[in-house]
Amino acid sequence: MKVEIHNLGVIEELEIDLKPLTVFIGKNGTGKTWAAYTLASILGKHGFDRYWKSYINGKTQQKYRIIDNAIEQFLQEGNVCIDLIKFAEEYAEAYINDVAKSSPSWMKRFLSTERSDFKSMKISFDLATVKQEILENVKKYSLERQISFGSQGKNYLNILKEIGENNIYFNIISKGSILKEVPMRLFKELLLQEVFQILHRSFYSYVYIFPTERTTFITFPFSIKKEIVKLENLDFENFDETSNSNVDLDIKTIISERLDQPKTKKPSEPVQSLIQILANAYIKTTDERQEEIKKRPEIAIYAELAELLEKQILQGRIDFNEPGLENEILFQPSKKIKLEMTIVSSMVKELAPLVLCLRYLAEPDELLIIDEPEMNLHPSAQIAIIEFLAMLVQAGLKVLITTHSPYILDHLSNLMKAAKYKDKESLKNKFYLERTEAFIPQEKVSVYLFEDGKTKNILNEEGRIDWGTFGDVSDDISHIFP
Repeated sequence: MKVEIHNLGVIEELEIDLKPLTVFIGKNGTGKTWAAYTLASILGKHGFDRYWKSYINGKTQQKYRIIDNAIEQFLQEGNVCIDLIKFAEEYAEAYINDVAKSSPSWMKRFLSTERSDFKSMKISFDLATVKQEILENVKKYSLERQISFGSQGKNYLNILKEIGENNIYFNIISKGSILKEVPMRLFKELLLQEVFQILHRSFYSYVYIFPTERTTFITFPFSIKKEIVKLENLDFENFDETSNSNVDLDIKTIISERLDQPKTKKPSEPVQSLIQILANAYIKTTDERQEEIKKRPEIAIYAELAELLEKQILQGRIDFNEPGLENEILFQPSKKIKLEMTIVSSMVKELAPLVLCLRYLAEPDELLIIDEPEMNLHPSAQIAIIEFLAMLVQAGLKVLITTHSPYILDHLSNLMKAAKYKDKESLKNKFYLERTEAFIPQEKVSVYLFEDGKTKNILNEEGRIDWGTFGDVSDDISHIFP
């Protein structure tokens, strides 16, 4: 997926091709992190939430004939069938570019800044190379919901999208002639939300952000109520207590108490994303994850990779101390020792959120954005972590990193070269994790240097990465004394 960004902070013009593994390098202050977070804001849940609400209120430039006609039919007849493949074929690129056009309006809030100006920022996407993948993702999406409405709760809106099918169905089932009495604006919003969400998640099914602040927030104890975490999709700022929602009274009370609290400046969305990763992992019990694995065996690999990360890099177990209680995250380097996050090594703090995300949350086609994965890691661990990240890509995840590590770039070249060998088993003992799954084909990798307000593709056809930005420093210091 090709992306162009203009006028983002120090970035004048940026052209990149997002691959399963994308790497941003460059000096400090060249815009790497801003670019990564901007992409996250558009391709993740934040961009979806902001966009579909804007569309409902008529504030977007793009209109979708297929959807508007479907809404009209639904409001008149109480049922409709929408061909999502036809919708995606016609509008996928227009959709994501319209989301991108909306992004300047939310970037201040996303990054939690009042002093930066994003008015002149422009972003565009070219989907030519990923269009077929997007259509396949739409087709394999599944959804089955039944929403009750009415004073007796005996009327339902059924929503159905089956795996492998093109169509999504919306159907009101009610006793008597109640169509004129139902909250049609709410149903219009539900239809738009579900259709846009399926299309949006066909790019990346979810986007996780691991900001550099992870080494701080991982030390905070968890005293969070599970019912609050489970309401992450509610819009607390615009919550209507008179709503006929099926949310129970106790939860409404919790929300009301939160709304009564003085409003303070919120952390940036990347930090909130990290907190949400930890909170969601906290409420997901091991038994619940195992049930998910039974239904979807393909996600078992992520729990296995979490264990590999613990054993071969961290050399200890990461988990919550007592699932179901107010608790904190602990590190267990041996059977007899358990350590709080406040006193573990910086490497453990650095990688613990990734362990928990993989063990409890990760699913195929999700995007992990990791700002400086080498942070606080010894060079040997930096080499191991790029092998591990390549394994995540080979297991169906997408990864975007920013880095200042020459070890990561040099070894990434080794991994791409190893992928070209026929006898991969004969090579694996030369690598830190000794896994052939870390050998990643070059076509899955892109590497960009951020410099002088622009980007440059520094991965050549032979698989060599020209990271002169690091080599120049080595030359400088080697010549200080003859």
